[in-house]
Amino acid sequence: MNPASKPPVPPTFEQVLAKLEEIVRVLEAGDTTLEESLARYEEGVMLLKCGYDQLRLAEQKILLLNGEDAGGKPKSKPFEHPSDSERLNSRSRPPRKTEY
Repeated sequence: MNPASKPPVPPTFEQVLAKLEEIVRVLEAGDTTLEESLARYEEGVMLLKCGYDQLRLAEQKILLLNGEDAGGKPKSKPFEHPSDSERLNSRSRPPRKTEY
């Protein structure tokens, strides 16, 4: 992979919902071929997984809130996203021969 290239930015939760609504409208209209319907259904399943992951992470972040500080602002402790630790671990190992 080119070091200058960035991984694609995942859609926001709101974008996921909007796309799912669009897919449902198209499928309910019944104007697509079987192949197109299956492709849209598959895309919908992937979007559902993405949305559920985002909800799960948001719930975990909420659970990490630890009350309020002296100024009345919410205190929290850092939440380590699973992909953050994987990214950090991948930087600490030497590159594979195919990466030279």
